[in-house]
This record gives sequence, C-alpha cells and structure tokens, in this order.
Amino acid sequence: MSSESYVNLEPRVTSLNRAEEDPMEPDDTREKGQSEISSNQDEATKDIHGEGSLSKNLESVHGKKAVSRYNSALDMILKSLCNIKVLKEDLVHNRQPFSDNQVPSALRSFFSAFVSEQIKEEELYRHLLSNLLASLEKEFHSLSSDGAEVLVAILEFCHWWKIQEGESLVTRLFTLEVYERMSCKKCRRKPNHPEQSSYGIVMPADSIRDLKSALGNIKFEDILKMIRMEDKMICDVRTGGCGETNFVHHTISRCPPIFTIGLEWEKNETEKEISETTKSLEWEIDISRLYEGLEPNTKYRLVSMIGCGEEEKYICMAYKKNRWVSLTHEAKIEEVVGNWESVARLCGERKVRPEILFYEAVQWPNK
Repeated sequence: MSSESYVNLEPRVTSLNRAEEDPMEPDDTREKGQSEISSNQDEATKDIHGEGSLSKNLESVHGKKAVSRYNSALDMILKSLCNIKVLKEDLVHNRQPFSDNQVPSALRSFFSAFVSEQIKEEELYRHLLSNLLASLEKEFHSLSSDGAEVLVAILEFCHWWKIQEGESLVTRLFTLEVYERMSCKKCRRKPNHPEQSSYGIVMPADSIRDLKSALGNIKFEDILKMIRMEDKMICDVRTGGCGETNFVHHTISRCPPIFTIGLEWEKNETEKEISETTKSLEWEIDISRLYEGLEPNTKYRLVSMIGCGEEEKYICMAYKKNRWVSLTHEAKIEEVVGNWESVARLCGERKVRPEILFYEAVQWPNK
C-alpha cells in the first residue's frame, strides 16, 4: 500500500523553484508602505480590455494547451476558495494591511473584489484571473497543470497577507503544524523530531478505494487513519538507536479552520473506479481520529473540491444552498448537481478525478 505523501502541499516547496530567501522573513525593502484591502477596489477595475494581449503573450511562451490547463486549474481553485466561508469572514474582519512590494497587485485586486462581491461580475472576474495567471507565471517561471502546485503557488503569495508582527492569513487559516513521535518497541528510545508545517495531507486514491472495497462499512477518516499507519520510522542507529522499524504517532499542535486533503491518482482509472473512489469520500470527517492532541469529535465539513476530467480540464464542485453545484472554466453559469450521491455519479460518468478537497471546521472559536 502506498504511504502518505507530504510533498505537494508543504509550505515553501522546493520543487516550485522559489527564490532562496525565506518568504517569512522579508528584507527591509519590503516593509515600506502599507494600505488596506479595501483601498484596491478601484485598481481591480482598470485595464479590463488588456486581457486578450496578456493571454497571447503567455501562449507564445508556454504554448496554448499549457496556458489553457493552468488557467482552468487556477480558475477552479479560486472558485473553490471563494466558497469557503471562514476565508471571506477573515478577510472582511481583519482587513490586514500589507506592503505593496510583498503582495502582488493581482492578488490584492482579486481579494478586494472578493470581499466587495465585485467578483460576481463576470467580465471583471476574467480580467482578475488573467492578471493573477501572469503574476504566478512571473513568480515561478513555469505553468504547471498540477492542481496541487497551483494551490501552493496561491498560498505562497498569501503568506505576505498578514497583520504587522502577526501571523499571515495562510498560517492562520490553512497551516497544519504536526510533530511525529516514536517509541521504539525494542530499545524503548523516544527520539524527538522537529515540528512539521504543511497545508494539508495527500493520500493515494487507489488505497482509499481498495480499503473501502475490502472493509465495506468503514468511515472515510478511518480509511485515512489506516493508510497513515503505513507511515513508519526507523530507530536511528546513528543517534544510538537499534535500527528497529516502528509505527509513527502524529500529534497536532495547530489545527486550522480549513483542512485540505489532496488525492493522488494513476490517471488511467475507469469510470467505475472513479465513482467508487468518490463514494468513499465523505462530506463530514472527524480529524481527531487522524491526529492525537485534539478533542474528540473535531468535525469538519466538505465545502468545495477541485477535480480533473478528460483532456486535463478542471472542474469545481461547491456546496451552496444545501446542494452541490458544478462549475467549469468555460461555463458562465452553475450546474445544479444535487446530493453527494449525484456528485459521485457525475464524477464517474465524466471521468472527473477529485484532486483537492477543502473541509471547513464545523465549530471554530474565531468564526
């Protein structure tokens, strides 16, 4: 069984080829000038008709197909984020100041429109999306079509969005802080391991599907727990250990209001396999069954997810007004899907592989 992977959702992922400087420690030139999110609403409405030339420039460098895939992923991830209630509440409540040199103008404009609800204007939204696409390309020098990497790129930008001397929006809302502990069953050593920060966890879709098929009536969080049990650690002989392989216990020290799960696929699944995997997912999970250090019944509910369909086109599923709706990059209106069973059926029929799941805390002190 494949073990859990943390690679794609870790903060400051090295595979994204960021600058060597630590993004959480800006230099002096990045501390000059502050403004508020609401001050950028006029900026958000400028130069809308420049979008076409911008897209052509990107296409000439990366190719039309690559830009189209990246644009689709970026669009659907932004729509999923916009459906997270606690994110909007945090932006409205805090109105964090930030430095012009730290946060790209495209991101400031997007969040300004999101908070003011100007984002609902289709022409403005398309313009903001195009500008943000160009900003991401400029920062990372590549247009990856992988949805998880696009999400990480957006969250990396958001690390600058913070109150002076305070936590960033991403740290506060998205970042998990977990430390691993091991008690060697042979020599009884209990080595200390540094705390790890991540934006979420990544699980193999085939393992989820196989466990559900084998065990039948088993909850989604228990499937995740069983997969995590394959995560083992060797008692390090270099530090006086015995070399024995032991199970790892995961203890959480920071539990954010947004819990993100990524799914890894082989990308050759049949309609039946996709449908069965989606049915294995659940809209409510108790993450106290995944981590130690939490109160029992720490419940989270699925509010949106991103899937990738045929021809590598992305789709967003969002829970709105007690029903699931589907959004695509091409369509301007939402398609009503219905209940979760209907979502699973749609994913199977259209071969849409769920890749990123956004869960929101049912009860949160800061909400």
